[in-house]
Amino acid sequence: MYKIVIIEIGSDHYLLCAKVNFPPRWLNKGNKKVPLKQEEFFKVRLLNDESIRWLYTQRVKLHLKNTKENETDIEKEWKNLQNILKAAANESLGTIKRRYRRKYLKIWDDQIKHLIETKKKII
Repeated sequence: MYKIVIIEIGSDHYLLCAKVNFPPRWLNKGNKKVPLKQEEFFKVRLLNDESIRWLYTQRVKLHLKNTKENETDIEKEWKNLQNILKAAANESLGTIKRRYRRKYLKIWDDQIKHLIETKKKII
């Protein structure tokens, strides 16, 4: 037989106790075979090179000359500009496919290494 103890604290709420049983994570890992999404990015870092930057601007100018100027709908104009920029970037920069993003520091130099070493010495 259960013993019920009620403690009055001046509230109209009741204490709720529950047991929840979650399955372990390793149990469901084999069942899910979701392919990793490959995202395409433009190689924007190539714009640091002056010749490639010039090529990109020339491609944008070329595509802008070949478009209609009398577009009345702003949405069509925006889509047109998006397509022009993407086409110029694809022609001059190219794309790269990544499955996942890196979770570590991309820029690592001696200064950061020195700061981390001094932090570890202090701790």
